[in-house]
Order: sequence, then C-alpha cells, then structure tokens
Amino acid sequence: MLKYIFPVLLVLTACGGGEEKKTPTEKTEAPKVVVSFENEAEMDERVVEIDAIVTQVGMTASSLYYSKGETGESIQVDGHLNADNQILKIEEFFSDGNGKSSGRRMYYLNDGKPFVTVEQFDDVTGTKAQFVDRISYYDANGKVIKTKERKGDYQEVVETMKYKPVGLAGISMDRAMRAINQQKEFETTFQGFIDQDIFTYMSVGEKKADGFRSAIRCDFKDPLINDLSNDQKGNIGRKLLVNFQKHTDETGFEFQVYTGGKFADE
Repeated sequence: MLKYIFPVLLVLTACGGGEEKKTPTEKTEAPKVVVSFENEAEMDERVVEIDAIVTQVGMTASSLYYSKGETGESIQVDGHLNADNQILKIEEFFSDGNGKSSGRRMYYLNDGKPFVTVEQFDDVTGTKAQFVDRISYYDANGKVIKTKERKGDYQEVVETMKYKPVGLAGISMDRAMRAINQQKEFETTFQGFIDQDIFTYMSVGEKKADGFRSAIRCDFKDPLINDLSNDQKGNIGRKLLVNFQKHTDETGFEFQVYTGGKFADE
C-alpha cells in the first residue's frame, strides 16, 4: 500500500485549551464539571461530518515519524484535508516511551482552531493501567467548555460504555503543529546515514544527541544525497528540506522513502 504524504508548511492557530499552571502558593481547585451545553449536539454532528469528508477525500499532509531511541518516546501527525486542501482534522499518534501512556489525539478544526478534541490512549499513570476515551469541547476562543470520558480495562469494553461528564481537561495541539511544520524539537537537520541490510537511511532531527530523530530510506541518489555523502561530517547539523512518501509493505510495516530534497539555506 502506498500512502502519499504532502510535507507542506501549515500555518494554523493552535488552541491552548490546557489548564493554567499554578504557582506553589496558589490553591488548586477541582476542575469544573459541565453536564451539557447548548451546542453540544451540533458539534457532535460536525465531527461526524468531518470524518466522512476526510475519509472520502483521502488526502493527508503528514509529519515525519519522530522518535527518541533511548526513551522510546515517539510522535507522528497526520493532517486530513478536504477537497479544497483545507485541514479539517489533525491526528496525532504518540508514545511517552518507557512503558508510559500511548495512543492518539484528534483535533477537529473550525477556521484552524480545535472545537472538539478526542483522546484515546492507554493510561498507565495510575496504580492500574486503563484505556481512556475522552472528548473535550471548546468555545470560539479556544477555552474548554466541557469534557466527558469513558474508561476501563480494555478498549473493546470501553467502546460499549456511555460517556460521563468529568472535570474540564482541554489539550493543546501546539506540539502536533510543530511536528508537521518541522519546528523546534522537530527541526530536520542532517544527522548522517545509517546502513541496514541492503538499504541506506538518512537520519534527520534535532542537533542535540538525545533529541527527536527520523529515518528516511534513500532508494536513489540525487544532488542532495551526493553532496551529503561526499562530506557527511561537514554537513552534520545542516538544516534540510525533504520530501517523502510513506509506504506499507505486505507485513504491515510502515517506512518513509525519500523522494527529493535540498539544503534549507539554498
């Protein structure tokens, strides 16, 4: 299966939505629980509509798959488009690494801002691991106005349960947007080539040794690959602009294939 990825710079307004940090002297209050609000049904209907639209169109603008080798932390983000190439839904796949929480977060957008977020993840922060399915709603200013969730020992069981209102718990898509836009910790600087079996992979990522990295298989040589190969050491840390496609083989294994690129300063 071949899935086309469009590595474009997406400038969207990220919604804060999270709880404000309290200073040590401030008293922490229990999150507010909202049972219902006026436009909840309309928002739910729009979520269903967006899912139908992006499924039919089948186009994505995606990030590279980034990971940290020592900790196992990882992230990969898909931006789902409509027929007019507008991002309607951001889908973030994440793992906090080392046996911590992992799953996905979905951000449903209106004018580039999330109005509904969905979290589905294995929560291992408590004394007992549970699968959590959580939905939060936001107003036009990005403020969370309701959160509901269902959770249990297994995803299959949770999917048969009803949602219950819980304390407001909004999330931010800032990190997901940095991954798509290759910014800050997801900057694509050249980190060398890796030979594995008959394949050669180009490693890109943060300049620091313990940062996020991504490996892209290089099946051919173009001017950029030749320049990098001729002076690997001298080009370490140099920022690149790379194009890629995501492939899935017959076993279900997904990998990224280089399709072209250039130095960012050219």
